[in-house]
Amino acid sequence: MIPVKLSTPIQAHGEEISVLELKDPTFEQVQKLGTPVSLDGNGNFTINTQTAFKYIPELAGVPPSSLKTLSAFDLNNLCWAVWRFFMTKQASQTNS
Repeated sequence: MIPVKLSTPIQAHGEEISVLELKDPTFEQVQKLGTPVSLDGNGNFTINTQTAFKYIPELAGVPPSSLKTLSAFDLNNLCWAVWRFFMTKQASQTNS
């Protein structure tokens, strides 16, 4: 799980939320939404924001309509948090 502190709280499920906790994506979610990371011919990784945007409500467990008031700053932070699931090994995935 990756917590992302919002610069401005949002309303979701009838309450004010100032931190979105993104859960690890499941196989089904990756299969449905695709991978939000791509590699170009020079070996540079980029994030597909349109795909990352689809992951945010799924992983945070909030309706997409709740995200409409997010600032560009918060959206960017959330996209990079989604990127982390695909590009860095999470602590919960380490071997004993």
